[in-house]
Amino acid sequence: MVPLFSPSGFGRFKDSHSRLTASASQKSVPSPMPSPSQPSPEPMATVLIGPKQQRFKVNKRLLCATSPFFADRFGDPSSSKSISLWLPRESSSMFGLFVDWVHLGLRFRPHLDEMISNAYDAGLEASQNIHWSLIRLHLFASRLGLYRLQDLAMDSIQDLYLRCDWDVPSGLITFLYTECEDLAAIRLRRWAVAMVAFSFTGGPRLTFHPQQSATSEPTRFSDLLEELPEFASDYDIHMEKMRLSGLDIRFKNPHAAHSSQPPPQ
Repeated sequence: MVPLFSPSGFGRFKDSHSRLTASASQKSVPSPMPSPSQPSPEPMATVLIGPKQQRFKVNKRLLCATSPFFADRFGDPSSSKSISLWLPRESSSMFGLFVDWVHLGLRFRPHLDEMISNAYDAGLEASQNIHWSLIRLHLFASRLGLYRLQDLAMDSIQDLYLRCDWDVPSGLITFLYTECEDLAAIRLRRWAVAMVAFSFTGGPRLTFHPQQSATSEPTRFSDLLEELPEFASDYDIHMEKMRLSGLDIRFKNPHAAHSSQPPPQ
């Protein structure tokens, strides 16, 4: 990822009444001191996302505090120097969620719950879109080592699957095993494998896409087990762990197994 440096500076706050002229002496009056109740706005960082370089403004201090990745690229968070960072491979819908997380802090979870609820009410397409945004958010958080955000994204993904009565789509398996870094995707892969195993062994035949029949999805997974050696290996490891633990996989529903609590761009 290549940082882009912009020569233009951010506009500074100016008091429109900073220059007053006395009627007799024509002496300028000093600018009034800023009110303590109206502090100057904090410096903002500019992040450009995706090949179309969608622009996001993020509180620089909060952003740099999240990860050394951003701190190293933006430098002093109190500096008003304008630096633009371009992340060409990231999704704008995902990064919008990330910016909300940076700015909202502890208020982000109820905000995200409301977004998921609104997407569910809006219909299948909106639910699928936020699903892919959450998948990418988890991967982004994993690459940056943001473990609490990983947990939050994972919980939200599972909540969405429960709400929508979805099974894991074969497209997600393909995405996780062919387009994602192994380490970043490890938790999503384990969860997805457990979902596939549950579906194979008597779990409910649910679907992610209404045009796909419930009986055709197991056939797709069988094909993927032959096409993707890593997926097949993870599936075998999961089944062996279940056998050694003595758990009946038919009653071990990964839909409810929370952690600590081609996708569109």
